[in-house]
Amino acid sequence: MEEKLNKNNRKIIFGSVVYKSAEKYLKDFFTSLEQQGNELFSILLLNDDIGDADLKSIVSPYALHIECIEYRNRTPVQLRIELLRQAKLRQADLLILGDCDDYFSHNRVQNIINTYENHLDKAFFYNDLVNMNGERLMPELPKEVIRFEDIGEYNFLGLSNTAVNIDKLSYEFIESLKEYHYYIFDWYFYSRILLLGLSGVKVQNCNTIYRLHENNLAGIAEMSYADIKREIMVKKQLYECLEKYNFYYALKRQQYQDKNQLEILDEQKQHYWWNLTK
Repeated sequence: MEEKLNKNNRKIIFGSVVYKSAEKYLKDFFTSLEQQGNELFSILLLNDDIGDADLKSIVSPYALHIECIEYRNRTPVQLRIELLRQAKLRQADLLILGDCDDYFSHNRVQNIINTYENHLDKAFFYNDLVNMNGERLMPELPKEVIRFEDIGEYNFLGLSNTAVNIDKLSYEFIESLKEYHYYIFDWYFYSRILLLGLSGVKVQNCNTIYRLHENNLAGIAEMSYADIKREIMVKKQLYECLEKYNFYYALKRQQYQDKNQLEILDEQKQHYWWNLTK
């Protein structure tokens, strides 16, 4: 990848994983990146299963600086960890994340970079999620996330509305993420960062346009028996993986195993992810 630095000599990479079942969404994805109005960032794509010639044909119309790496026959978690590792290998300062089935407000990259430059002590940055009608999908996000307990029972930090200060993460930390063998990686990843004593801050006035479809692992949950049952399973898996880092998670896992300690939240219009129970 050609060295590409912004005005403050920072190396900014926008990273994503592309895959065949999302091919029909890639036009919106790349168009929104082309409209960012900031030429001083590169795009790093991990290609899961799109043919090489097909992917070249898809990206060729766009005036973007793109590097594609084939990384086939891997799980979604393995792909995301490899994306972090490749950004670290390329000595990125900031890795902006975005799912290829989503797209972004025209100012997302610039606003993230501005916030990062003003908060170099922060480990991650996050912005609002909206639907295709521009309606916010979650309750208002907090201005800062400081403690791991802040996302102990729900999450709003996804791999399409966040960016990571790569300088804050060691190779050893990234390698250690491979211990996680379940599906909901974003919640685990940001919990691990917070467990290091690091924190994050919200990026104002920009959005990720979150596309709701059948392949979204989290989606937007509804108050149903199936969603509540799935949420409890996801929480117990997360807590099991994290309890060696802090007793808080062992306690949470015990609480979710005891139905008498479980509370179903009142019906409400909006939830964070995994926010139906406590």
